[in-house]
Amino acid sequence: MNFLDQIPIVSTVPRNHGVEHATIHVLASRLQNLSLVGHATLDGFNLYGEVEADQVESAANEALRRLRAGDSRLVIHPNCGTNFATAGMLAGIAAWLASYGKDSASKLPRIIMASTVALIFALPLGLSVQEYVTTSPLVGEARVLGVERSKRGSMTVHRVRLSR
Repeated sequence: MNFLDQIPIVSTVPRNHGVEHATIHVLASRLQNLSLVGHATLDGFNLYGEVEADQVESAANEALRRLRAGDSRLVIHPNCGTNFATAGMLAGIAAWLASYGKDSASKLPRIIMASTVALIFALPLGLSVQEYVTTSPLVGEARVLGVERSKRGSMTVHRVRLSR
């Protein structure tokens, strides 16, 4: 359970982030070679990529149904930005710590080794950060209010609005 679930106004973003991931998982199970990027907001989420609005709406409804049924693994996604942010932060801190010392000849190998070790631990840590901080499977009575498809230049955007 996400600790932010205890704060109603704050809990909507992790919930929406979880529904976003679950929707992407459902779409990926239905469509081959799917390439989507998502972004959670206070009132839902955006999906960027080539897919039809009715497919997004159907997948979001299935995602909500499956989350209500207890399929909480759907809120975790291996390509989530949380994983990349966690990796960047760990590698940066490791590199910074490894840069200390007077022996400049060994500085670069120390930085490379420390950053590599940090990246090894980053994925499991990023998945845990998703599970306990940035996503939530607790969707309650949330429902899809609508899906609006639009174009921003060459990018297709689907704005998915969820009820509170």
